[in-house]
Amino acid sequence: MMQTRGEKERTGKAPLITCAILAGGLSRRMGKDKATLDFGDGSLIEGIYHRVRTVFDKVIIVSSHHRSIQGVDAPVVGDVLPVKGSMVGIVSALIHAETPYVFVLACDMPFASEESMSSVIEAWEGEDIIIPKTNAGIEPLHALYGRSCISYMLNFVEQGRLKIRDMFPYVTVKIMENFLVGDPQLRKHFLELSENTISSFHFLIG
Repeated sequence: MMQTRGEKERTGKAPLITCAILAGGLSRRMGKDKATLDFGDGSLIEGIYHRVRTVFDKVIIVSSHHRSIQGVDAPVVGDVLPVKGSMVGIVSALIHAETPYVFVLACDMPFASEESMSSVIEAWEGEDIIIPKTNAGIEPLHALYGRSCISYMLNFVEQGRLKIRDMFPYVTVKIMENFLVGDPQLRKHFLELSENTISSFHFLIG
């Protein structure tokens, strides 16, 4: 059973949920590994890792490109299938995690806040998936998934159907409408960054 809001307030963290950060690999737009890209006082994934640790006791990194990551004290687990796509990363996290639920976060979401992550967890009322929806659409890489999704995801990957939305008719889903994922200004800057060069990125963070 998921931890209640009151239990989380008393303990400070959500013990029955693992946070899985999807580290991915080489960014075609940026020309290098996204996860270890310099950001502020460390790497992009290092900043995200320290933020999620304020919400979750258990954290794993999903990546087939890293064995360990400097500044990140969390186990790195590989993809369970040799197929590219976020669904593979999500199902890999669910299989490797020792908890019934996994909160999935992309490594290139430095704008995600403690409040935005906690609000997804607190919205849980027994569903298989809790997924936010912003003006840009659903956010499958800032969402909560249950282990009940594993068999469906494996079947969908085998069929080459890699969109999370395709699963919705088969599982219970709560969509959080009009969701704000963290700092909108930082999100705007980071999305603009993905269209520019690495030098633009270093200019942004100073």
